[in-house]
Amino acid sequence: MKTKILKNKITIEMSHSEYDDFFKYINKIRSILNTIHETNDLWLSDVQNLSSLQYDLVNLLDAEWSTDKYTYIKRGEKWHLHKQNTN
Repeated sequence: MKTKILKNKITIEMSHSEYDDFFKYINKIRSILNTIHETNDLWLSDVQNLSSLQYDLVNLLDAEWSTDKYTYIKRGEKWHLHKQNTN
């Protein structure tokens, strides 16, 4: 997957297999939510699937971890935030 970050828009180019992966993620999330709704419980396998989905999405979106915000941020945002804080 290739991400182009422009001033007014973000373009994500992906292969057919990467596009198919997004549908796998959607269906995994749907399955987990169905289990939670039906049983009012969460299975350990669902927790593992959620962890795996997070990892895959972070890689696909080229996200960075911000130790300041304790959250994932857009690529390059850390430098932008640092620049704002020093001005």
